[in-house]
Amino acid sequence: MMTPLAISNYLGLFLLLVLVYPFAMLAINFVIYEQSRRNKIAIWFSVICVLVAILLLVLHMNIEIIYGKELLDAWRLQNPQLK
Repeated sequence: MMTPLAISNYLGLFLLLVLVYPFAMLAINFVIYEQSRRNKIAIWFSVICVLVAILLLVLHMNIEIIYGKELLDAWRLQNPQLK
């Protein structure tokens, strides 16, 4: 069995955020009529989305995956003196 890809729930949520963000911005611009209020809400929404995206990327990057771990373990079993 090979090592799985470096995919996590954090990465999935990040990709979902990237896909949903433009549509949410369009919805904000369609729903809110007053220009100054719309700009304020859009800026706050963008700031929150950027902070969430950074958090999700940091959490994803903290997941440790060793590629080829099965091969390394098999090699170490056959060569215990070279650990």
